[in-house]
Amino acid sequence: MDGVDGVVLDEQQKIITTSYTPYPTKLKTRLQQLSQTGQTSLENLAQTDIDVAQIFAQTATQLLTQGALSKNDIQAIGSHGQTIYHQGGKYSMQIGHGALIAEQTGITTVTDFRMQDVAAGGQGAPLTPAYHQHMLSGKDGVVINLGGIANITIVKNNEVSGFDTGPANTLLDAWIKKSKGKDYDRDGLWSRSGIVDTVLLKAMLADDYFQQKPPKSTGPEHFNLDWLSPHLKGAEAPEDVQRTLIELTVMSISASIPAGADVYLCGGGVHNLFLRERLAYQNPDSETSITDDLGVPTDYVEAAAFAYFAQQTINDKPSNLPLVTGAKGERVLGAVYKP
Repeated sequence: MDGVDGVVLDEQQKIITTSYTPYPTKLKTRLQQLSQTGQTSLENLAQTDIDVAQIFAQTATQLLTQGALSKNDIQAIGSHGQTIYHQGGKYSMQIGHGALIAEQTGITTVTDFRMQDVAAGGQGAPLTPAYHQHMLSGKDGVVINLGGIANITIVKNNEVSGFDTGPANTLLDAWIKKSKGKDYDRDGLWSRSGIVDTVLLKAMLADDYFQQKPPKSTGPEHFNLDWLSPHLKGAEAPEDVQRTLIELTVMSISASIPAGADVYLCGGGVHNLFLRERLAYQNPDSETSITDDLGVPTDYVEAAAFAYFAQQTINDKPSNLPLVTGAKGERVLGAVYKP
């Protein structure tokens, strides 16, 4: 929930230019309250929907300027939107007013990618395994997105599996915000200063979500400070809690990495050097690198994925993987708004 990542892809899915637009502090706070408490007025929800859309439209306009492009050069915008509620298999809500983006940019906009999969009995997440398979270009490998929630994609013999493993940054960010007033743990330095609380780690890993079999998906609606608090006894040093949250992420991800697999990391968690170090240590038989080695910068994999999905939608092709999401079949995803 830091802001909007944007990319322009050409017809061959090569990145032409990238851009990042941070959310204003007040909007970021509203989004965090929306996603973690679920409590708001309809007026606030509507205004937040508009505000998010305007920042998405600004990002698209900035990309055109950077790439010396006009709106006529662009086939479509793929706008994932900002997730404020996700309950796999039942409902998934991303705000960001696709019609407004289309009107402000003059470009056909594809949004609301998850609900068609949900309507077909799927989790609606993760969707990115289809793009991760595309990135691997026929090779076997594992792609791990370290976003707020971590998701894993495993490609072997051209078969794809994938699911949300659990929290990546969402608890780490929330805990350092509560404890030190910082938005994130730069390079993982604070967590590196603590020690693992094995009792706390065992209690967190006992959560039902980690025992579930795929298909499965989750979000900050589940893994948040309200989830963490009952596991705390109150005597823990804050840095030890942060260190233990790192281990929770590492253990829940590593449980699903096949031995000897080539692992590619992406997402904001890549910048947490301690998290990367612990993942590599926990998986010594695997070669761990980043998605830059596949031609897609770590910070822009998700943005590139939804540009790819928009192209699929415009070309009337499906984007979901039923074996991953649990949907009863392939579906063309997204709602299309024309300016």
